[in-house]
Amino acid sequence: MKEQSGYLSRQKNFILIFLVFCLSPSKSLAQGFPFPLGATSWGIGNATVARSDYSSGMNNIAGLGGLKEAMLFSSYDSHYGFDGLNTLGFAGILPINDDLSTGFSVQRFGDNLYNQLSLGIGAGHRLGRVSLGIKVNYLQNVVNAPTLVLNRKAVVVEFGGIVQLSSDFSFGAHAFNITQSSFSGDYGNKVPTTLRAGFNYKPQKTISLSTEINKNTDLPVSVKAGLEYQIWKQLYLRTGLASRPLTNHFGAGFKGGKFYFDYAVHSHAQLAWSHHFSLGYGLWKRNIKEVD
Repeated sequence: MKEQSGYLSRQKNFILIFLVFCLSPSKSLAQGFPFPLGATSWGIGNATVARSDYSSGMNNIAGLGGLKEAMLFSSYDSHYGFDGLNTLGFAGILPINDDLSTGFSVQRFGDNLYNQLSLGIGAGHRLGRVSLGIKVNYLQNVVNAPTLVLNRKAVVVEFGGIVQLSSDFSFGAHAFNITQSSFSGDYGNKVPTTLRAGFNYKPQKTISLSTEINKNTDLPVSVKAGLEYQIWKQLYLRTGLASRPLTNHFGAGFKGGKFYFDYAVHSHAQLAWSHHFSLGYGLWKRNIKEVD
C-alpha cells in the first residue's frame, strides 16, 4: 500500500510540473536554459543584459569585464510554492587583471523526478568602453518518471557585449546558443537560441533604470524593465515588469562588509508568488583604475 501511495505521489508531481511548465512566465522553466538567476535580477524583472555586477556570470558574461572583487555567490529560487520547482545556483568570480575576469557557474532546477543541470565557465574582458564575454556551458536534462527515463546532454556557447556609451548610459547584447547546439540522444531537440538586447541608464548615482528585449526561438518576444534605487549606502530597493505574460517584480538588497544579501518576489496571475534569495561573499579586491 505504501509503494502504491509513493507511485501515485510521483505521478501527481509529474502532472503538476507539466501543468506549471505550460503556464509559467519564466522562459527558463518552460523551455529549459538559460535560467534567469539571482535575486538582484528577479527584483528588476530580469532586465540585466546591460548591467555589470556580481551576478553577470549568470546573466551576461560580458559584465565580468573590469570587475574588481573576487566573489562567491549562491542563489535559491522557489517557484510558485510547488515542490520540485526550485532552482539552486552557485558561482564564483576571479579578476585576473585590471580588465579581465573569469567566472564559473553551477545551476540545477527540479528534483529527482525531473531536473535540469548547467555547468558553465567563461570570461569577460573590458577594452576601453567595450566589454566582451564568452562562456561555455554543459547542459543536462534528466527525466526519471515511472513510464519514462530520459537523459539528454548538450554543450552550448554564449556570447555577450556591453558598450559604455557615456558615463551614465550603456547598451548590452547577449546571445545564448550561438552554435545552434542540440541535445544528444533519441529524444534530442535543438537547444533554444535566446537573443537579448537592452539599455541601462543611471540619471543619478543612486538610481538605475534597465530595459531589455528578449527573443527565444521557441517563444514570442518579451519586453522587460526594471528600476533600482539605492536609498542608503548599503540598502537597495528594486522593482520591475516583464511581458508575456505580465509579471510584477519587487526586491531589496543589503551589503554589509563583505556580505551581499538580496531578496526578490515576482507574481503571476494564475500561479501566485515566487521567492528568490541570493547571498554573496567578497573574498578580496583588486586596486583597479576606473575607465574615464
